[in-house]
Amino acid sequence: MASYITVGDVLEHLFRYKALEPEFVKLLKPIDRNLVEEIFVEGLKRGCIAISDSRISLVNPVELLLLIEEKMVVDVMRFASYIEWKEFEDYIAARLKSAGLDYVSGYTHKRISQFQIDVLALDMVKKMGYIIECKHWRRRIGQSSVSKIVREHMTRIDKLVKYCEWVASEVPAIRKTKLFIPIVITLYTSSTWVFEGVPIVSVRFLNDFLSNIDVYIDSLELKRIDNRCYIK
Repeated sequence: MASYITVGDVLEHLFRYKALEPEFVKLLKPIDRNLVEEIFVEGLKRGCIAISDSRISLVNPVELLLLIEEKMVVDVMRFASYIEWKEFEDYIAARLKSAGLDYVSGYTHKRISQFQIDVLALDMVKKMGYIIECKHWRRRIGQSSVSKIVREHMTRIDKLVKYCEWVASEVPAIRKTKLFIPIVITLYTSSTWVFEGVPIVSVRFLNDFLSNIDVYIDSLELKRIDNRCYIK
């Protein structure tokens, strides 16, 4: 009797080693092989994998993770641990860029007070600044953990607002943003939800969230923080 491996085994190998030999796919049952090949065809279109005669290479692990989640093949959290934090941050930056936003990644302030902002994204049309905390959650977390993350994020934002004149000397564009919106972007969450006025947004829904921010601000009663350094 033939010995088969599972779809999860093949995908985990790809995430773990960033590459996969085509012969590995042949060890799947025919029905599973068709499913994996379907994922790879779509992944090639999305630019998250590259295929040659000798290997299948993982190019964009976050995008592939989202694709697998769409197909509802296996629990994607099985593969999340193989995604590096930098890969997650880079993916978010690419999404922000595609949305037409200016952004600064890893802003660190050391002059008056020390604090760091994962991503500061600026919408010059809407005059909004999104102060983003990136959280590469590899599992479901409880409300107490979310509370701690949100409050620490707000502490950093309070410092940015308080010392905005100093921040503006390094990032002059913030003078053109009237409001700041705090956001926590996660690798994993089943939907957008709000904790103490701060939206917890899955990277999957980021484009929708930014495109409909005016609606979400009102319907979700999001925090809006005046930028005292705003210049018309």
